[in-house]
Amino acid sequence: MEKFYTILVDNITAKTTVYQYLRKNGYSEHYLSNLRTPGKILVNSTEATMRTQLKNGDTLAIDKNPYKKTEIALSAKPIEIVYEDDNYLVCNKPAGLASTPTRSHYDDNLSARICFYMQQKDGNFTLRVMNRLDLDVSGLVLVAKDAITYQATSNIKKEYYAVCNGIIDKETVVEQPIYTENIDGINTMKRICSPLGQYAKTTFSPISHKSNQTLLKVSIEKGRTHQIRVHATHINHPLVGDKLYGSDDGIDRILLHLKKLSFYNKISDKQYDIEIPLPKSFEK
Repeated sequence: MEKFYTILVDNITAKTTVYQYLRKNGYSEHYLSNLRTPGKILVNSTEATMRTQLKNGDTLAIDKNPYKKTEIALSAKPIEIVYEDDNYLVCNKPAGLASTPTRSHYDDNLSARICFYMQQKDGNFTLRVMNRLDLDVSGLVLVAKDAITYQATSNIKKEYYAVCNGIIDKETVVEQPIYTENIDGINTMKRICSPLGQYAKTTFSPISHKSNQTLLKVSIEKGRTHQIRVHATHINHPLVGDKLYGSDDGIDRILLHLKKLSFYNKISDKQYDIEIPLPKSFEK
């Protein structure tokens, strides 16, 4: 993997330092603060600093990953890679695998598996997961391999598929704020629709019906924790397998799957559209 991202400097009309040039071009303060370590900036192949003056035609090279590597317990268990290039890793998370380390999933989780895989290629790899899925939800997870790619990624769109209880026979839009339920001052895992919460919008589009259940295509705005599950319950159609929100259907997972991811990289000017099939549990 390339260590540096190279920029041909242009459009300078006044005295401009490396810092000023990068800030003008949209790089975050957090990223730039990590570039201050010696050896992370080169101008015309010579080590430079944030105060180095630039001129049109200079070649500016900046470390793509100036952060410390992610230090978590690693797991050598496999990941299902759906797509990979120099900038991105997209994998299919199975239901039942935690996305991040928790007390009960400390030694094996998706983050631990990704870090093990990536640190074989890049010993300084820093994990940047651009979307997360609940424990019993399956589907696509997008990872940016470096800080430059992370900042260049925009317009992420997610297309979920779900099975709910009951019949939904027309497109249904739920626009309700989502709030973390609080009992005696203690936050619970459960979310509810409440005016006290944060804005969220979910669109449920029916595809087919069977045995008083509906297969849905689902799109969201904002992506709050448990958003699809909470909004489905709000309209009295909890997702099949979602015990937390009152649907005990005798299966060991929630029938919710992130089937398609679309996103755009402004540096490469490339649109990505990645899609996978539904799991067999949906067919059953």
